[in-house]
Amino acid sequence: MKSIYIFSAALLIGFSSCDPLDVDPTTSVFEEQFWTNPQLSRAFVNQFYLWMPATVNNAHQAEQWSDNAIGNNDRDQNTFRQTTFTHREYDELNGSVFGAPWGDVYKNIRATNLAIERIPNVPNIAETEINQLLAETYLFRAMFYMELERYWGGVPYIDKVMNIFDDTMLPRCTREELFDRILADIDKSIDYFKKGNGSTTVGYASENAAQGIKSRAALYAACAAAAAKTGTYENLKASDAEKSIFRFQKDPSYYYQIAYDAAKTILGKYELESEYSNLFNTATGHLSKECIWPIMFNFENRSGFNPAQYSGPKGRYYGCTTDFDKSFDMNGGAFPTQDLVDCYYQKDAADGKWKQWWKTEQSAQLMGGTMDSDGAYKAVTENYSVMYQDRDERFYATILYDGAYYAGVEKPMYLIGTWVDNSKPRFSEKFSALHTGFRSTEIMTLPSGGSSMNTITGYYVAKYVPGKFNIDGTVNKTQTPISVFMLRYAEVLLNYAEAAYMLGKVDETLSQINTIRNRAGLSDFNASDVGHDLWEEYKLQRRIEFAFEQPSHRYFDLLRWGESEGKTTIEELNRLPRGMYIFRKGIESTKIEDNGYPAPKTDPDYFTPIIEVKPLDYSHFEKKFDEAVYYKIPFSKTTLQSNKSMVQNPGWSDRSYQ
Repeated sequence: MKSIYIFSAALLIGFSSCDPLDVDPTTSVFEEQFWTNPQLSRAFVNQFYLWMPATVNNAHQAEQWSDNAIGNNDRDQNTFRQTTFTHREYDELNGSVFGAPWGDVYKNIRATNLAIERIPNVPNIAETEINQLLAETYLFRAMFYMELERYWGGVPYIDKVMNIFDDTMLPRCTREELFDRILADIDKSIDYFKKGNGSTTVGYASENAAQGIKSRAALYAACAAAAAKTGTYENLKASDAEKSIFRFQKDPSYYYQIAYDAAKTILGKYELESEYSNLFNTATGHLSKECIWPIMFNFENRSGFNPAQYSGPKGRYYGCTTDFDKSFDMNGGAFPTQDLVDCYYQKDAADGKWKQWWKTEQSAQLMGGTMDSDGAYKAVTENYSVMYQDRDERFYATILYDGAYYAGVEKPMYLIGTWVDNSKPRFSEKFSALHTGFRSTEIMTLPSGGSSMNTITGYYVAKYVPGKFNIDGTVNKTQTPISVFMLRYAEVLLNYAEAAYMLGKVDETLSQINTIRNRAGLSDFNASDVGHDLWEEYKLQRRIEFAFEQPSHRYFDLLRWGESEGKTTIEELNRLPRGMYIFRKGIESTKIEDNGYPAPKTDPDYFTPIIEVKPLDYSHFEKKFDEAVYYKIPFSKTTLQSNKSMVQNPGWSDRSYQ
């Protein structure tokens, strides 16, 4: 099997902006060269592989929007204006604050339209190659519009290259029209793949990839249709023209059936990787039997997705001395929440059943704490590490916790310590905490500056951190060889499970959920073990299966499920995140930023560690989603003034967040 790395040197094309869509209606002379031979036409299509959803890169932006993670306090380049977005401090006058796509995606759409028009007329190109290139291009055009829909809903739809005589001031199409066109493009893609060159080159899209993306798109469409049925947007303050964008004639079941059928075509063609971590923390994830469509990154060919530079502490390596004075020096920017960590089941030592960690006998006996209805937990114990033992295998592949080793390398210097020194200082300040932001005498003061890039939840991300080291043992933070999955088989199974559930095929849903659970070392689902029903289990499994992956499943899953149920408040996005706090007596260092160490029991001031799970009660980390208006973001006032044919999203006209 061949493998290809599609990298940025392949093609760089810039287009000027002259209208609200950022679409230049002229054809550049520079582009003509790509239609002179098949090789250059392939290079033109390759540019689409450089695209990734807007929220994928740099510290997992949309994971911070969700309840899976929070960013740090100080560093805007890592938090991606987290506060502005999660506080909903935006409106039609202040809408460009969170990195959502617009102009760049329309430029890509223009390029796909150009390719669709020009590829069939390329000299000396084989018919199978024409079909292959068109198949890939139609799929990308569908995905570009899917990305726009996630943020704005219905948008102006362009399926041809504009010339100077065309009107670019186009109205928005309805969500139903947009989804139908997206699905039609994917169907064209599938048809062309069937007539293509049968390429098995790893990294290129394929017929199976198109079917999988179709199942994803159809689930989004089904939820949008359900939102129309429940009146999610009809109840907002808006004109009829604005509300009409969100109306559907088709029933949600129409789209659920499409999702079900598309996913079903792929069943049995792939397998789940037996070792979940091998997908993300090795250089060979793209060769996995689970992989359907990977994008490969390495130092030589393509960079740009490298969570290793964010997934670790700013603090020093454990056991540093005057002879070895080194720091991890990472720009921590996405800290997993306790809300996410609680989703990974623990095996009960008493009965062998998988359940929430605080419900197992070993946690109850060795820790003695209780979890209240608000998610707060407190225990006093020497044995707190028991809560991290015998967890779902995906936990260890996704989360770094107190007592874990960076990249799984069990050497003393890579030990991760996130406990907090809760004792009277012997010096003017105490610096015992190893890799947490809470280092000063006022231990729970919100950290700032460099300290804010150490975790304040008690966790770091382990996924996409394979471990790349310099000669002296320090972490090499340059691009690591990893793969991002535009689609993997686990999503196909879960898309199928969701569609089946909504179509009343509950037994099929249960079967797929058990397949996902079994791969992670869990037994089959039993509602009595965990205290919730199959639908809640589906949502939990989808959440932990894709944590910190593209295309930012969790945040947008919460939105589509919420709108489909007619919710005005999404509770998961309308509360403070929780963290794990392990308070111990430490022996302070005498130098700022040096690591201290836990005091032994013989220390006169020793106390039994105190374990607390509680909300991060700081205004910076408050999350707000208490109105349906937040399902979609507003168009800027400038865009609407430039294009009188467009209307605003419901609830945003003349609305100010201030």
